[in-house]
Amino acid sequence: MSSTVVPLVIAFLGIVGTLASGIMTQWLAAKAKAKELDQSARQRVQERQHETERVTMEAVRSCYVMLNTASLDFHSELNHFWHALRADRVTDDVRARLDDARREHRARYSEAQMRVPDDVLTVIDGVHRRLNRIYGVLKRLDSGIPSGWEDDESLDGAHHQIMGLWEQLTEMRRTMRRSIGVTQDSP
Repeated sequence: MSSTVVPLVIAFLGIVGTLASGIMTQWLAAKAKAKELDQSARQRVQERQHETERVTMEAVRSCYVMLNTASLDFHSELNHFWHALRADRVTDDVRARLDDARREHRARYSEAQMRVPDDVLTVIDGVHRRLNRIYGVLKRLDSGIPSGWEDDESLDGAHHQIMGLWEQLTEMRRTMRRSIGVTQDSP
């Protein structure tokens, strides 16, 4: 190469290098920015997922609290109604209180059917059925319908069922608490 060409080649390579380094710097910055945006987007998705899970768990917890309260109130009103029946002091007010407790329990049970996991729903369903079975027995006894199809359709049988329901209510509460991670005891 001639002495005039070498400086031109060096100058050309210097210019190309300078331009290439600017383009390369810009490309690397764009790539880093894209990676940062991607990480940010993934983090927002994870945060939304976490928030959705938190809201869902809070809704289930709230459902459990309301169902537990309604179940205990229904149980209490069944017991109150039984005492009124035994003393032959059933009034329209006592009947209305029992029916209101039943309606509230049914509303909470209906909500639970749409929110809670199947294993918890199985336990809740057992309590619901038993509460309504006792309700039916007491209402038949109140209206004087003769019992003929079940041995436990008497005042004593109804009282035994009411008292026996405590164990199911306790198991329901324990299962609900386990479902939301409040307790880790085994089933």
